[in-house]
This record gives sequence, structure tokens and C-alpha cells, in this order.
Amino acid sequence: LGKARPADAGVHDAGHILGAAIVELRLAAAGGERTLVFSGDLGNPQTSLMRPPARLTAADVVLMESTYGDRDHRDLQSTLDEFAEILQQAAAAGGNILIPSFAVGRTQELLFQLGRFYHQGRLQGWTVFLDSPMASAVTGLYNYYRDILDPADVALMRRNGSDNLTGFLPVLNVTDDVESSRAINEVEHGAIIIAGSGMCTGGRIRHHFKHRLWRPDTHVLIVGYQAQGTLGRLLVDGVDHIRLFGQSIAVKAQIHTLGGFSAHAGQSELLDWAAAFNTRPQFNLVHGEPQAMQALQAALRDRLHIQARMPERGESLDLQQG
Repeated sequence: LGKARPADAGVHDAGHILGAAIVELRLAAAGGERTLVFSGDLGNPQTSLMRPPARLTAADVVLMESTYGDRDHRDLQSTLDEFAEILQQAAAAGGNILIPSFAVGRTQELLFQLGRFYHQGRLQGWTVFLDSPMASAVTGLYNYYRDILDPADVALMRRNGSDNLTGFLPVLNVTDDVESSRAINEVEHGAIIIAGSGMCTGGRIRHHFKHRLWRPDTHVLIVGYQAQGTLGRLLVDGVDHIRLFGQSIAVKAQIHTLGGFSAHAGQSELLDWAAAFNTRPQFNLVHGEPQAMQALQAALRDRLHIQARMPERGESLDLQQG
């Protein structure tokens, strides 16, 4: 960029998780002001709590994420219907439900949806345990900053007697200390246990697996992406034994994958966001696996006539030239 200097900057709600932002940077350049927009992680409008991503209309250069550039997510209502069916199955079997969950965003979405279930009369006989100190702390932040959450969801909580996530779910028990976490092992049935980590690579969920994964009446709900090589991915792929804490543990629990809770925009939402620009900026795709990036590049070209670039690692971008 040479001697260009920042002229002004702003952030806009990306709708992904609390605090996620689209960055708009206006730069003073030799030929006049240039505007760079970096999308950051854009949110999935179907999910709850977050507002839809802000739509920007003017830029010279756009750096755009492509995490799910190759596919759309399952619709949220179908996911919630399946969630409710699993609750019924687990209740009939007299078992418990384990949910490995990311502490930021995914856990709060689950608490909100479980709160909706409670007020619809669908959580009778269930107790929800939030067994993650980090997720508990983040939930406190969501409660504190509730005025910047989706107004319709906050209004729904208020109509049911609370304006925060913890109050919205009266059957919630938060277990911050180790002793309270261990005590969950004594619960024979009716427990929904949300614990980190989201891909089962660490955290308290592994201890709950040790005590319950070998039981046929246990249901495990996978509600987030599981990378290759993680314990969560092994469970999704149907492994029949795992090793935990030096022991071989049989996997007899029922494993369910619920794909509609993603906080990331799918391909259709990414295209809608890109279509809002009316200045025909230069698009550069970042933050995605090659397959997803290539699919989004093709979709941008075929549907919006946008010729997006895929910069190579270490490549420099001359913002003076656009």
C-alpha cells in the first residue's frame, strides 16, 4: 500500500457469535480513498440469538470468508424436530444425553432452544447440566450484552419471565467446580449434559464419555463440525471402541448428528451477502478449505458474475490497484 495511511475504520455486526465483526477500512491512497472490507466469519441467519449479518453496499476490495462455500446447512426447524424426537427416544429408554459443545456460540444456541422446549412442555422430566466453566462464563456475557442480541429472541425470553438465557431455562444447573461435575455421574436418567470440548479433544465431555459411552441407553448429540482425527469425528464415523485415559471403552451409545446448528453462513447466505455490493469490488476468497473456496468462486461467477480471486499463501495484494 506504500505510503497510504488509514483514514477511517468501522466494524459491523457479522451475526456469527457475540462480538464477531465485519471490518470496513477506508484508506487514504495516492489515487483517492480506497475501501477494504473484510467479512470475518459471517453468521447463519437461521440460528437464534444473533442478528443477521450487516449488508454493506460499497467497497473497492473485499476479503470474504468461504468456510461453507460449497454447501448450505440443513434448515433449523428440521434439526429442532429431530432434537425433540431424540429427547423422546432417550426418555423412553430411561437414559441420558451427552452434548459435546463449543463454549462460544453453540452452547448459548442450545440453551436458548432448550428453553423454548421447556416452555413448550417438551422437557418434562429432564434436567440440563452446563458442565463447562468457559461456556458458563461466556453465557454470562451473552446475558450481560442481551441488548445487542436478536430483539425477537430477547422478546420471547421476556414473554416467558426472563430476559437472559439462564433464567429462560429453569431446569438448568451450572456445574463450575469439579465436585459438582463428578456428581453428575450419579444421575441415572433424565440428564442432558452439555460439556466441552466441541470436538471431544479435551474438557469434561471425555470424563462423561468414560462413565456413559458404553451404555446403550446413552444418546450422544453431535451438534458441530468434527475435524478429521478428532475423537468427535471417530464417533461420527461409527467407531466401536475408543481409548480414554489409558482404557479401551466400548461405544454402545447411540450417536446422532444434528447439522442445522452451525453459526456459519452457508453458500446461499454468502452469495446473498456478496450480492449487496453495488460498486463491483474486487473479491478475494479466504478462510476456507480449497474445495469450499473453489465451489464459492464458481457460484459467485455463475450466479452473480463476480470474478473472485483465491490468493496464494504469502501473496501480497496491492490495494492501490484494486
